[in-house]
Amino acid sequence: MDILEKAKELGKMIAASDEMTEFNKAEAAMEIDEKSKVLMNDYKLLQIEVVKATREGRDKSIIESIKDRLVAKQDEINKYKITGDYLVAKANMDNLIKKVNDVMIFAITGEESCNPNKCNSCSGCK
Repeated sequence: MDILEKAKELGKMIAASDEMTEFNKAEAAMEIDEKSKVLMNDYKLLQIEVVKATREGRDKSIIESIKDRLVAKQDEINKYKITGDYLVAKANMDNLIKKVNDVMIFAITGEESCNPNKCNSCSGCK
């Protein structure tokens, strides 16, 4: 059994999965939609602004104001169908990859990657 051949087979299966198909569709829709591009760009700029304000030690009220705008922008992104669909599809794809990784870790080590006995505060176990 060739490990690289199995990895290639796994990659092809992931590429053909419903999760990848939905992700690709949602990503393509978002890439051609101007409002989506603006929303996502605005969000990234607000993230940068929060980091910059924090690093510069700006007044807490200013930082909180930026964070409030960031949360409002996230809400707008979630509510707009195209970007909302993209985020759901991305989360589903990320979840599939995490599950595949967890199975591989278990097969290699014999231990679950996220075991409730190992961590009390981890929110990754589902």
